Amino acid sequence: MSCRGLCADRLKKNLRVRWNGRVTARLIPTLPLFEGEALTGYVSRHAKLFETTPRDFCTDLGMRWPALCSGYDEQIGRLAWLTGESSEKLRSWSVKKVGNGRYRVGQAHASMGTLRRTAVRLCPQCVARSLSKAGPAGVCQLLEWSLVCIDRCAEHGCRFITLPSAENSHATYDFVARVLAHHYEVFQAADRSVQVPEIGFETYVRERLRNGAADDWLQNLDLTQLHRASVSLGAALCDVKVKRMQDLPKTRIRELCQAGFQSLVEGPQAYRKALSSLYDSGNAERPYYSADFGVHFRWLREVRNAPEIEVLASIAREHVFARYPTQPGKKVFDRLPPGQVWLTIDQARKRLGFGAVFLKKLLGHLDGVAENQALKRTDVHVDEIPKVLTYWDGLINLKDAAGLLGLMTAQVKGLQDRGVLKTIRITSTLRYLSRVEVMDLIEQVERLPELLLGKSVAPLNVFCREKGIPLSEVVDLWRKGDLEGQICRGGGVGLNAIEVDWDAICPRKTVRLHQDITLPETARYLKINVAAIRHLRDQGILSEVRKRNPDTNHQKQYISKGSIQAFERSYVTLGQLAEVQKVAPIHLARKLDVEGIEPIPCAGALVRVYSKREFGLDGSQVRKGGEV
Repeated sequence: MSCRGLCADRLKKNLRVRWNGRVTARLIPTLPLFEGEALTGYVSRHAKLFETTPRDFCTDLGMRWPALCSGYDEQIGRLAWLTGESSEKLRSWSVKKVGNGRYRVGQAHASMGTLRRTAVRLCPQCVARSLSKAGPAGVCQLLEWSLVCIDRCAEHGCRFITLPSAENSHATYDFVARVLAHHYEVFQAADRSVQVPEIGFETYVRERLRNGAADDWLQNLDLTQLHRASVSLGAALCDVKVKRMQDLPKTRIRELCQAGFQSLVEGPQAYRKALSSLYDSGNAERPYYSADFGVHFRWLREVRNAPEIEVLASIAREHVFARYPTQPGKKVFDRLPPGQVWLTIDQARKRLGFGAVFLKKLLGHLDGVAENQALKRTDVHVDEIPKVLTYWDGLINLKDAAGLLGLMTAQVKGLQDRGVLKTIRITSTLRYLSRVEVMDLIEQVERLPELLLGKSVAPLNVFCREKGIPLSEVVDLWRKGDLEGQICRGGGVGLNAIEVDWDAICPRKTVRLHQDITLPETARYLKINVAAIRHLRDQGILSEVRKRNPDTNHQKQYISKGSIQAFERSYVTLGQLAEVQKVAPIHLARKLDVEGIEPIPCAGALVRVYSKREFGLDGSQVRKGGEV
């Protein structure tokens, strides 16, 4: 008699020994339960051993195949008694429904999103080896093969394959029958299998299947939640932009899963760091957490009502409240923000009364960042609002500063240019001053003595006008202590209350040619009137350059230093000649006319400029107009 016939005969003998309709003798022979073997696969091997189907095998032995597939304790106990295996061991590798769409898989839990009970997944090398060495009864089905989150054989390192399902689910559970029906494909896949690298996620899941969830912060997540959390977070970290998880590229699932899992398994702080990196890598003009989180946000939103997800959602929510602007009354992952932490630029400018661009530049000025970076700012922290208000209240514009100091705005600019008052620029066109500095300067004026005994004094503006000395220069000398005992306080507002000893500073200084100078300065330098300078400019003898005033954005005209130097090498003005000869210009002009020395032609205009060749002069015989 063949081996199969012997086994079938023994099964029939077992079925004859009954007591009250139940089998009273144990099953002989039995097959050993391999470590990690699925309960349904174990029954399928026994059915093949006795040349029957799993359903008939269970029915003949007083069990129900559908109930055994569902992991009923009574059925597992019956099978344990028949086979001599421990019921705890059989139960530890079974699948049992514990809720709507939720199952206990081994010592772990999963849902239909990860568990594929009706999919015949297997390692082709494991099955091909079993068929070759032990025959159909030795084909072991591991429980981990039913989990789509595991895609690699721990022993052979190759990918799993999926065989076609049977016409109904309970027939599909007959693992050995499905393998025998497609044994050719199994052997072919075993020959062509390709090695894939191991990932930590699969090792973690296998450990859960054997020993249950570890005592870590992820212990409440089932395998489906853990897998989708890892894949979605990995997709966000790897900048994979899709709208749904189903649209993720299948070839990158393992890579994305490991990238996300690495940021989860290392603890809550690693998860926070991953979310912060998503914020930092966002390239949108204004950051939105839904865009930065990508598919991870969509997954969190879908499962936000699951209590197990709160361990992740609470950290994500905390991150959103701390880094992104939120609208009052709008929930984030099913929770309202405790208070508004970030404001959009539009919300902040309405609170402060500034323009959006000005506010960005003001914040950049406070933070000390470049203007191009400041203009990229999209959000304002609520703690920055009082800082901005305090700083802004401490500033004063040119007009208000001039009113307090009793000066014109141009004179205030002169004080800034000399460093008497610090210039604060927030935009490229406007100057601001520190209100404290301005008030401190006024207080110093008020502390001046009221009289200078035995000295003739003049108000500051009169002194500067008569001696041709810039007001800013006098104030600068006073602040440096160079006018000690030569300044007193009179009547007036601000700096206009200052009175200066008439002999305190030497008379008016002439213009120095150290840079491009204005038309009036050029006229003073060359000892000629401004109208003549314009005629010389129009004839191209002097060159005009235009420069933008940074305070007003208006163009201002200057005569270039180079053209003035070229003019002095070839020409001399009536004023320069008169200064050399120490005569009045009007008398010298009459003398030159009598002698027939004509000025240079200038488009019909009378400009008292003469060629040096007329006098046999070189540059050293005529004093340079501005040198003292």
